[in-house]
Amino acid sequence: MVRHNRTKEILKNGGAAFGITVGPNDADLVEMAGLLGFDFAIVDCEHDLFDESALTQVLRAADLHGMTAIARMQNNPELLLHALDGGAQGVLVARVNTAADAQFVVDVAKFHPEGKRTIFFRSRGGGYALEIGSPEQWTLDTNAETMAGCIIEEITAVNNLSEILAQSGIDFIDLGPLDLSHSMGWAEQSEVSRLVDKVIADSVNAGKSVVSPANSENIPALLDRGFRMLTVSPREFFQAGATQFLSKGQEALSSKGFPQI
Repeated sequence: MVRHNRTKEILKNGGAAFGITVGPNDADLVEMAGLLGFDFAIVDCEHDLFDESALTQVLRAADLHGMTAIARMQNNPELLLHALDGGAQGVLVARVNTAADAQFVVDVAKFHPEGKRTIFFRSRGGGYALEIGSPEQWTLDTNAETMAGCIIEEITAVNNLSEILAQSGIDFIDLGPLDLSHSMGWAEQSEVSRLVDKVIADSVNAGKSVVSPANSENIPALLDRGFRMLTVSPREFFQAGATQFLSKGQEALSSKGFPQI
């Protein structure tokens, strides 16, 4: 039996989904997020050091509460396939710059007729082959519950945006404004903002969901701009909370005459 993709259903029905961005060693945080009611987790296997056993634990933690686990990775077919066979319900691929790059993501993530993913039932992503009736139906059902996403983060990608968005198997788009600026030789912020706005508008018009970091104050504005996948980072929560805690702590020490070092 193919697991239901909660996030994909929310987006298909015109809603917005809330997620967290974590590292591949953050299984406890993912489990806590599931208990709190988050819809998905993007697991950064592009920048964070990881082994596949650690990623598997994060995927299991997401499954406990019906969260959609999305593995963020390089455009590496072996790593992407391992993540999907391990139980990820989506992939988010970095540095997608051309239509061919986007099609390659779809080919790895989706089975025929949408892509060229190879079949393996006996992993946890296939339920250990315990409930496979028709292999063909299983591949079709898995396609329906799997998400494929691209990160638009270089000027080449922006220049090829219409061709990338034309790939029907791409479900969602993420952006990398700093990398975009970097790829342009640290362009003026106004130009970067203009291009980011273009990516958002064109992606929405093409029927793709768009991801954005969010906070409790800017959610309405992000929804108005067309974002439908909103994320927060537990690390940022810790940074903000820890800064406040230490500030209040220093105030308390000062008020009670403790020595300042």
